[in-house]
Amino acid sequence: MATKKEKIEEKLDKESVKKLEEFGAELAGEIKKEESPAFPLPIRAKSNITFDEAKKLLVLGEKLAHRRFLNVAHTRKFMQSVLVASACKEYIESGRTVGKRELYYNLKHSLPNSKDNTFEDDIESGGVLDDLEASLDILRERLHVEAKSRGSIYGNITLSQAGSDFDCSKLGRGGWAIPGFVEDVEVVNFKADYILAVENDAMMSRLIQEKFWKENNCLLVTGEGMFPRGVRRFIKILNQKLKLPVIAFVDGDPYGFYIYSVLKYGSIELAHLSDRYAVPNCSYVGMTMDDIDEYKLQNVTERLKDVDVKRINEELEYPWFKASKDWTRQLKLMKEKGVRIEQQALASKSLEFVAKKYLPEKIDGKKFLP
Repeated sequence: MATKKEKIEEKLDKESVKKLEEFGAELAGEIKKEESPAFPLPIRAKSNITFDEAKKLLVLGEKLAHRRFLNVAHTRKFMQSVLVASACKEYIESGRTVGKRELYYNLKHSLPNSKDNTFEDDIESGGVLDDLEASLDILRERLHVEAKSRGSIYGNITLSQAGSDFDCSKLGRGGWAIPGFVEDVEVVNFKADYILAVENDAMMSRLIQEKFWKENNCLLVTGEGMFPRGVRRFIKILNQKLKLPVIAFVDGDPYGFYIYSVLKYGSIELAHLSDRYAVPNCSYVGMTMDDIDEYKLQNVTERLKDVDVKRINEELEYPWFKASKDWTRQLKLMKEKGVRIEQQALASKSLEFVAKKYLPEKIDGKKFLP
């Protein structure tokens, strides 16, 4: 007898198949009428994305484009969209789930009487998948295509997935690998006051070795760089269900600031999913430009490159940074100093400095940026 969770999954799969069938039926109907088949999709570009001040989220606007088969500029993308939609329907009905790379190879082949391929790389297939996700309002995971698994969690929390329990405080120095699909992960029990979202996996390893999670009663989560959507979704779930505050600890550079921005407000690419992935109440602990002088780190900074300065100028125009005096100051101070500061620079003091002094001092004193 099917469990409650299995029944929910079955219901969601049927809803996804129905939307895909309606998508195909509409195109077939236009062809029967001898009309050029076309379908609408939201414009996922800066020009159609706004910052919702009330929700503190990036949101996708209402501007639409139409992908038309008989438009030479659209034909290839149209064909690719139909291929991906058909494949996803097959995956759902067969109970299989694939990764983005598998989707690409599954659908790549040469067109008859041509040297052209259906897809040249997984960037093409991934972009089409994102378009369908936004156009049909079906999550990629509900199309049975999982996001790349990257990132981990460590701390006093026991998780359950697929019938197995995992004590995340007893998994070496790496923690429990967070899967691309996290909707079926259940929290068995936990004891923590907050979540520390760490950009660098090497830094997380340092914090695990120094038992920071235990001495400060927190959960450590890393995305190994930019937090992928699976990790962001997992942080969002823990934040909502467990009522745990999220504190970001990233590099003090334009890229680190952007990682925090995506975690807190959402991304331009996935603005249509901001409410599922963004954590508006997230706080920023570091690294900051003030840390350089406060902790005498002048000798372990890195000079800014031209690309860094360009990124700073772009971020100064982001509405959420532009409206904040604190963040405007940080970005301008970075330009003025002409340097950036990495998390690992704290090791110049001592290996335990970050866990024994820097983070406890700033977190206990609530020395956060909004």
